[in-house]
Amino acid sequence: MTGLVDETLRDGPQSLWATRMKTEDMLGATEWMERAGFRKLCVTSGAAFETAVKFLRDDPWERLRRLRQGMPNAAIDVLIRSRNLFGWERYPDEVVALLFRCLKECGVQSVKVFDGLNCMRNIAAHFAIAHDVGLKAAGMLSFSISPAHTDEHYVAKAIELLGYGVDSIVLADPAGILNAPRARSLLAALKAAVAGRVPIEFISHDCMGLAYEAHREALLAGVDTVSTAAEALSHGESVPSTLGILRLAQELGCPTGLDAEAVRRMDDYFDWVAWKEGHAVPAPVVFDQLRYEKFIGHQIPGGMMSNFRNQLREAGLLGRIEEVLEEASRVRAELGYPIMVTPFSQFVGVQATLNVLQGERYKTVPEELLLYVQGHYGEPAAPIDANVLDRVLAGKSTGAVDCEALFGTRILERFRREHGPFGSERELLLHLFYGRSHVEALERDKKPLPARACRKPLEVLVEALAREPGLKSLRLKKGPLSLGMRFSPC
Repeated sequence: MTGLVDETLRDGPQSLWATRMKTEDMLGATEWMERAGFRKLCVTSGAAFETAVKFLRDDPWERLRRLRQGMPNAAIDVLIRSRNLFGWERYPDEVVALLFRCLKECGVQSVKVFDGLNCMRNIAAHFAIAHDVGLKAAGMLSFSISPAHTDEHYVAKAIELLGYGVDSIVLADPAGILNAPRARSLLAALKAAVAGRVPIEFISHDCMGLAYEAHREALLAGVDTVSTAAEALSHGESVPSTLGILRLAQELGCPTGLDAEAVRRMDDYFDWVAWKEGHAVPAPVVFDQLRYEKFIGHQIPGGMMSNFRNQLREAGLLGRIEEVLEEASRVRAELGYPIMVTPFSQFVGVQATLNVLQGERYKTVPEELLLYVQGHYGEPAAPIDANVLDRVLAGKSTGAVDCEALFGTRILERFRREHGPFGSERELLLHLFYGRSHVEALERDKKPLPARACRKPLEVLVEALAREPGLKSLRLKKGPLSLGMRFSPC
């Protein structure tokens, strides 16, 4: 049986709503989310924590506790971004351990951990730490297309993850570029290498219109889980819809054990949330071969692409966007084909823009890119171009940086001494990741959550009607029953 992992509360908002889904809106669906029977529900990530604190003024720890309260029998999962965890610095093992303990205390049962270079040395300790605190831990393989990202490359990375004791391996396609033939060959290679020692999970985005054909191959290959979201938070830059994958699974004769009626109730609820918040519901993407071929070179994600356009427009250089994208393809290759996720997509995009605007390649190199080529972030899939190395490191220290040097360092005692006292370890982590000003603003501006999470559709309807002063008539219909009302002005 293939299980489904729900990404309605994490990947969906992050991909489509700039991560702006309020805790209150999440809590309204917990009854149906638990009843649906998902294998796991991935509910938060570093991006979601940061947005909750800085923009929504929602306490992300309270969010986790209330989700656990509303779904006491669900398996709650969290995405972890390598050494950045929930912040932007690279943190040592003691911070990993503290974060994982706090997640466990708030009702989380599992984490899935990725590194943007697939440099597993960066995250090896995460799996042991997770097990020490009682969490299950999945290791993620981020898919990309390049001469270096072969099936053999991914098999080697999967075997490395097995050596670190992962509970499952997740093949993730963040850019949505995995087509059916490559999915078939790669999944077969991974299945053969893993040989049933741990489950293999699958997640792919619909950015290019390939998600459903990739999921067909995943289901046929017998993966243990696939990831989906409610209709209003699926497709586009997000994952496929749950009902869409259910239909595909039924067509292929793959049982899922999901309660389709509960999923439909979830969809109804999040359709309403999307309407209430003014979000359009995207349709499935139609594959375009020309667009795909242009994208494969640079693989810059959609969110960053919109920033690119805005920046070039402000500089009066929007007409050079194609030149910048072509240069980004070249820079990505020269830098060893990093996976185009945060922060590496920014490194490539910023450098490409500088190269084009200044008319001289690598004339200006940001400090973060210098650290990258010195090995601060780990080892890329392919060697960095020797000529680029010479240009970037000209006149600077050429000593390699050991990416593992910080792992055993101790920073928390000093941080407590200099920035405390803190009311709890959870509060300390928020200060460490986001700074005092944002945490103080959160405490000042956050609103109390409603005591009752789930609300009835009729209750919501009556409240909405009460806000419509010009309403003259109303008709309700369900099956053979029909009720009509007319309203007279007071």
